[in-house]
Amino acid sequence: MLVKIIPTIGGKPKCNSIFAPAPNVRTIFELCSNLTHNVNPDSNWPQEILRRLKRLRLRKGPVFAACAALAVGLLAATLQLSKSRQAAALALTDPSLDALPVVPDNMRWGFAINEFHHFDSQLKSGDVLGEILMAQGLTYPEVNRIVENCKGRFNINSMRMGRKLNFLAKQEGQAPDYMIYEPSPYEYAVFHLKEPFDVNVVKREVTIDTVAASGVLETSFWQALVDNNLSDELADAMIDVLASSVDFYHQKQGDRFKVVYEQHIVEGQPVGTGKIIAAMYEREGKEFYAFNFEKPGEKTNYFDYDGRPARKAFLKSPLKFSRISSRYNLHRLHPVLGYHKAHLGTDYAAPQGTPIMAVAEGTVVEATRRGGNGIFVKIRHDGIYQTQYLHMSGFAKGIRPGTRVAQGQTIGYVGSTGLATGPHVCFRFWKNGREVDHLRLNLPQPEPIKGAILEEFKGVRDNLIQLLNSVEYHTHGQPVVQENEAEPLQKAEP
Repeated sequence: MLVKIIPTIGGKPKCNSIFAPAPNVRTIFELCSNLTHNVNPDSNWPQEILRRLKRLRLRKGPVFAACAALAVGLLAATLQLSKSRQAAALALTDPSLDALPVVPDNMRWGFAINEFHHFDSQLKSGDVLGEILMAQGLTYPEVNRIVENCKGRFNINSMRMGRKLNFLAKQEGQAPDYMIYEPSPYEYAVFHLKEPFDVNVVKREVTIDTVAASGVLETSFWQALVDNNLSDELADAMIDVLASSVDFYHQKQGDRFKVVYEQHIVEGQPVGTGKIIAAMYEREGKEFYAFNFEKPGEKTNYFDYDGRPARKAFLKSPLKFSRISSRYNLHRLHPVLGYHKAHLGTDYAAPQGTPIMAVAEGTVVEATRRGGNGIFVKIRHDGIYQTQYLHMSGFAKGIRPGTRVAQGQTIGYVGSTGLATGPHVCFRFWKNGREVDHLRLNLPQPEPIKGAILEEFKGVRDNLIQLLNSVEYHTHGQPVVQENEAEPLQKAEP
């Protein structure tokens, strides 16, 4: 039954005589309260309400049916809201971290990538960032604001040819809203291409696994690395810590190696090599070791079996990867001049632009270009030894007379300036002012660690040898655990 309200007279409603007096709002809510009092929301509440409605109808007349209908509606809405709130509360409770993915499948660079139109552009030689952005619809003042916002956050000049600029647009065919550049797997830069034209650099979380690798030389050290799916970065690190004791320019078939190192993991994928923990290279039954052992106040952090610094006073070569193309020779036929002329250095052939390293710590005394030497650097290491690096294509940043350089620091790049038939570095070595063949010298050995620190080192060394001994050798053709599938090792306790 419906209740028909007619205009009020004197503040009280005047009702048609055929309808019962209508209850006011307060009466309706009191009725709702009575109907819903002590009703269990998990019970069969509609039937319970109908039973109560029957009793009310018998006692108070048909008017209550209308009120009851309203009460049922209010109650249903109330219960639905209650259930929604309970669901929301459950959703906000702290779940187990294993129950949710760390990075959702559709997330990339902090965006739900499926909500954007994504396209990219590979940087090429001669590209100008400003021109690329203006081609995407930005004006010159807007590009200038982005450049200004980069200051102190991101070096635009660090962008490299071959890397991609990723663009995100909210609608296909519209100007992009964001540009993302990844200088490395460890971080990315987000450029806001609309107000406020901000620039943010985000560093990704890195986890570290301890993994191992090994190999047997069937042709060369490099091929053994390739056969075992090992990275250039790991090869560089191994040569760095073993180069002073292992002559990598005289490799022999049957040489073999083991290495335990840190593998960097970003978003579940291996992205780079961390520090080497222990390495061993074996040749003709003789083992050469490098162990990571870091102590406060110690400059060197790699040592051989006896506790001597693994990086000796002088590296054997100024290049990591190359071949000796010409040795020290007092009667060599000069390849350009065409007559016999003493060659007082050792030539290392390598591709144009290969980094050239200082073989020992010292001070630059010359960095110039002169005659047949071309572009060169000369370094004084102490009162006895000096080294010189000829035919460079150019100097490394900051290399000038008076600059102090560290062992292994890049000082220039392989070229063919001066009298040279191809890209190489002519490496010359002075002892007491006279040029000598450095490959025949018994160069000074660094002092080993001593005392209590030596005893501590021996404990670490023995545990790391045990760890290396647990690694099996692999040869080409055998099943090899891929680097990105390697099981993390349990490091021996020091």
